[in-house]
Amino acid sequence: MTTIAKIQPGTMAFPVAPVEPSADLSALIAAVQRGVPMTARDLTQARVDEARAIVGAQNVTAPAPGIVIAAWAKKLIPLTVNPPTDPADSAAKISAICEICGNMPAAVWTPETRKAWVTQGPQGKFWPAPAELYAHLQPYADKIRRNVEGCRRIVKLADRAGKREEGVSAEERAAVARQMAEWRKSMGHTDAEPEQRRPVEPQPSVSERLAECRRQLAADPTQGVWLDPLIAQLEAQVMATYGKEPTGRPHSAAQVFAR
Repeated sequence: MTTIAKIQPGTMAFPVAPVEPSADLSALIAAVQRGVPMTARDLTQARVDEARAIVGAQNVTAPAPGIVIAAWAKKLIPLTVNPPTDPADSAAKISAICEICGNMPAAVWTPETRKAWVTQGPQGKFWPAPAELYAHLQPYADKIRRNVEGCRRIVKLADRAGKREEGVSAEERAAVARQMAEWRKSMGHTDAEPEQRRPVEPQPSVSERLAECRRQLAADPTQGVWLDPLIAQLEAQVMATYGKEPTGRPHSAAQVFAR
């Protein structure tokens, strides 16, 4: 019996593949990682709750202990044509795999990744060398880390937005207003007139400005002298922001990246 064959079924809990983010959350993660500014409409409660659940999963990105890696390799024995057959050989090969692949998240050592190795083609029938196994598992590890890090950033953005919304309470504002009124009265000043705030008018987005310039140019081609340079500048801004020209009017960052 080899070293890895001594592992008995049922003696430990095997890792399971992490929960995949929904398509909606995946689009938001991609937007955050590309530096797209988030708005309150993007950070919906459903998306933030889903991100918190992924971040809160225990040890999803922590390295797996050696026994988990050995257990994963044990189930590869009947699936390959040249597995280790004696204790010294199995111990040496498992030790090499742990040394090279030991920093992989525990969530990569799943039946799915083992099946992916075996079904990849002619190479899959052979026992993997440490470097080959590392290259095979790397995309899975990168995806897990990328999703978790994106979810962490979304949760932080939501928490920060929540603190801004809390701000100063109405009671605190009223207390400050009373103090200021008493001070003005004590100094002989008349009461200040209520503050008149101008309504905030929505500003057109870059894509909307680009569409309007194109419409003006189509209506009057003689304006091309000054519209053409402006259109080129706006097109460059759109390409730099979205990677391509958006079709229609983008309503949120998540919708842009979901297309």
